[in-house]
This record gives sequence, C-alpha cells and structure tokens, in this order.
Amino acid sequence: MSLEELRRKIDETDAKIVRLIAERIRISEKIGEEKKRQGRQVVDTERERKVLENVRRIALDEKISQEDAESIYRQIIVASKKVQR
Repeated sequence: MSLEELRRKIDETDAKIVRLIAERIRISEKIGEEKKRQGRQVVDTERERKVLENVRRIALDEKISQEDAESIYRQIIVASKKVQR
C-alpha cells in the first residue's frame, strides 16, 4: 500500500473517531441532564475509575499502550464533564 493510500486510511479513521467522540459527548449531555434531574453531582470518581480500567483492558487486548489510551480517555472524560455542567 502506498503512502498516499495509508494517509487516506488515516484520514478516514480520524473522521470515524471524531464522529464517535461526538456521539459520546451527546450521550454525556443526556447523562448530565439526568444527573441534574436526580440531584446528583457531575463528578463520579468510581465511574471514571471503571471507564479507565475498561479502556486499559481494551488497549491491552488490542496490543497498544495502556498509558496512551488512558491519557487520551482522560481528555475525553474532561470534555464529557464539561457538557454535563
């Protein structure tokens, strides 16, 4: 596969990733609405711990860096909490 073809595949993959992040953010907005309705706090450290644990497990299964995957997800969690406020 040529460099141009590989870069096209990266661009396509990036578009998929951004769309999935957007979907996650929209779901987080709904979660924020439900938390507000229930009188719950935005921050849920136990849930965050479980999400990061799951991300690390998936990264291990996919043979990619667990630390890098967790770092990326920490940023996604920050963005998710912003829309819940």
